[in-house]
Amino acid sequence: MSMQLMRVRVAQLRQFRQAFELADLVPGLNIFTGPNEAGKSTLVRAIRAAFFERYRSKVVEDLRPWGDGTATPQVEVDFRLGQQSVQLFKSFLGSRARCSLTADGQTKDGAEAEDLLAQWLGFSYAAKGASRPEHWGIPGLLWIEQGTGQALSDAAGYAQDHIRQALAARQDASLGSEVAASLGDELLAQFQSQLDELQTATGKPRAAYLAAMQAAEQLQREMADLDEQIAKYQHDVDQLSALRRQHQAEAEERPWEALKGKLAQARQAEQALAQRIQQLADAQQALARLQQQQRLLEAQVRSVAQLQAAGVQRQQDAARAAEQWQAADEACRLAQQLADDRVQQVQRARAQWTAARQHANRRLLHTQRQEACAAAERHQLALTDAVARLESLTQLQASLRAPVLQKTDVDELRRLDKQWQALRLQRQAVATRLQYELASGQTLAVEGGTGGQVLAGTGEVLIDDALTVHVPGVGRLRITPGGQDLAVLAKQCVQAERALQDRLEVLGQAGLAEVERRYEAQQELASQIKLVEQALQWIAPKGLEPLRQALAQSRQQIEACDQALQQLPEPASDTEPDMTAAEAALHDAERLEVGARASLTQALQARAKAEAEQVAAQREAALVQAQLADPDQVAQHQQALASLAQVTQEAQVQQAWVQELTRQRDEARPDILQQEIDRLGRSIALMEQAHQQRHTRIQVLEGTLQQVGAQGLEEQRQAQAGELARARQRVAELQRRAAALSLLCQQFQQKRREALERLQAPLRKHLEHYLRLLFPHARVAVGDQLTPDYLIRRLATGEEERGQFDALSFGAREQLALISRLAYADLLKEAGRPTLLILDDALVHSDADRLERMKRVLFDAAQRHQVLMFTCHPGSWSDMGVPVRSLVG
Repeated sequence: MSMQLMRVRVAQLRQFRQAFELADLVPGLNIFTGPNEAGKSTLVRAIRAAFFERYRSKVVEDLRPWGDGTATPQVEVDFRLGQQSVQLFKSFLGSRARCSLTADGQTKDGAEAEDLLAQWLGFSYAAKGASRPEHWGIPGLLWIEQGTGQALSDAAGYAQDHIRQALAARQDASLGSEVAASLGDELLAQFQSQLDELQTATGKPRAAYLAAMQAAEQLQREMADLDEQIAKYQHDVDQLSALRRQHQAEAEERPWEALKGKLAQARQAEQALAQRIQQLADAQQALARLQQQQRLLEAQVRSVAQLQAAGVQRQQDAARAAEQWQAADEACRLAQQLADDRVQQVQRARAQWTAARQHANRRLLHTQRQEACAAAERHQLALTDAVARLESLTQLQASLRAPVLQKTDVDELRRLDKQWQALRLQRQAVATRLQYELASGQTLAVEGGTGGQVLAGTGEVLIDDALTVHVPGVGRLRITPGGQDLAVLAKQCVQAERALQDRLEVLGQAGLAEVERRYEAQQELASQIKLVEQALQWIAPKGLEPLRQALAQSRQQIEACDQALQQLPEPASDTEPDMTAAEAALHDAERLEVGARASLTQALQARAKAEAEQVAAQREAALVQAQLADPDQVAQHQQALASLAQVTQEAQVQQAWVQELTRQRDEARPDILQQEIDRLGRSIALMEQAHQQRHTRIQVLEGTLQQVGAQGLEEQRQAQAGELARARQRVAELQRRAAALSLLCQQFQQKRREALERLQAPLRKHLEHYLRLLFPHARVAVGDQLTPDYLIRRLATGEEERGQFDALSFGAREQLALISRLAYADLLKEAGRPTLLILDDALVHSDADRLERMKRVLFDAAQRHQVLMFTCHPGSWSDMGVPVRSLVG
């Protein structure tokens, strides 16, 4: 399925505040140039957002033009997908966010349209938040962002499922079965699982193996602990004797008694100092009361002077308030006159607007009637098409005969078959083999297992249970196979085969191949039914009745328009008034009226405020003058002056006494005295505590030695040594099992690599097709993840040089990554998947010679795919045989 962009249009998106359009895109190579900040990366970001981001997403704020928080970014993309024309429209953020997808006249909206688009192009959406590279699928692989051309592994990994499907589509049936068996072999998974239970990918032990090693190490540590306990017992005996001697000597000397006498003398000195400090505190409180009284008297004296100054100020304020009221009254009169003029102007403009609106309503009704007629015609065609498709769907559903095989039945049958094959292979792999080569005419009788048999000639017998071989003239040989799981494995193999046959009988089929053929036939018929249902869903998503109702509504709308036209009055003249001009004139007149009324209101408020301020200023001036003339106020002022002089003298005397008491306190050094008390008290406590702790330590050691002596440490050590020997034997057994499983997994993985090599062949073919244009004598090695691992080049000496992809230069990695993407595109196109290549400033790290070769590569790829290239180096791409279109001017 081919994909070709035809047109891209953006609006209100970053620097494209106005609409900008890329039109007339051709099927092959399209080159767009422009300097930095011209909008190349913005257009690429817009295309990505149109496909990858949900239209309701809140994480696309970066799409808005800088500084415009209310813009609604819009992207419109026209493209062809196969034989159908598709138009995608998305607008992001705000109340006008929406998504619309139209394909051949049928439209889907919202999340339904987005999910259908993701299904077509092979990508997915993030469950929450911004879309990330792991969701981009095929487009994320083929659309190269600026500066990411060399990064291939992640993008290829996220699209790996699509690439593998394209590769598998090229394989024949036999190779596909071999690849499926080698890549998904359950037997290898079982062996690997058993190996993983014993050790990690790096060979480190785990689970039972690790537990056995840890148990052995734990027993070893316990033996070391026992040895340490025995040595500690002997050390504690010596320590107990020394502690007893030291405790006895200290009990006789009692060194802490002398320190207690010094402590009593220091505390007496502390009490005397405390009394002197209390006297200082009382003196300070008395001084504070005098100073507070002094400040209050000073404030009372200052208040009279402040009142006199306030009287002068109030007289001046009253005069200014009278002048302001006169000015406000004149402004109010002028504002009233202007408001009356504006009311008359609004009345004239409203009459003109009413006449224009009647003309506009008549024109609108004519337009609505034409649209209703067109809608009625569309609904009639859709109803006819839906009826025909419904009849086709009924015929197909009748062809789907019962009973219908379910996918769960087929999957269950495949699972049973794989389980039986895996058990059968595992039984053959682990069973004991008896190979025999008998002379002519000689036989051996064998008994065991499910019965007896006679061996002759040459052959092999698988032994999964005890077996007896009768040797004529010699006796009997009894062979018992190693391992305890062989009999269980044989039983499981028989049960798995029986379960497979029982399931086939329930389904009434002879084998798995017949079930799969019948299931594929049913799926093909179901697919046809689904296509018809999808077409019917496009035409009539809610059934035929809504289409009939829509047709009836369109016809009712036509009648309603006719009735409304008849009710409108005839226009006064044939000339239609300018509705816009009339509405603008009315709007201007109303705006001027509102302004005039607001000015009038402000003038009235200003006049009322000036009048209130005038009255208040006159009242405050009279009040101040009355206070200054009060005889009681004058007497209080004289008394405050006399009291202030007396309190000032008393405060000076009290200040001298406080200074003397402070000097006496500082000379006594209370901090040093307190330190002496603390030092003596701590020393006494430490001496007594150490004496008591030593006594306690003696008692603990005596009890510990008695308890340890009764434990029998030597007997415990002998028993521990036996357990350690058994644990080491268990570790050796698990080590041998892990080595055997590792070897078996290596053999299976080798087979898997051989199958993978055949799967990679088509990809290598496309890679080498482009690689020969860049490196004529080079090869590329493809890894398990279907990405280039090594670039192999032949030197002048004839030897080969292997360069790991990640170790190549930045430019070489970018070139090889682009070649790989072109090879993926070829594979996807052959598999019927849509391909489109977008290159944002790619190959900027290529030298002149390499760039010329990459031009040949791109020109060749453009013969099969549409390529959109955005570059800021127009001179480097002017020789590509296509127009180089500038985004500027």
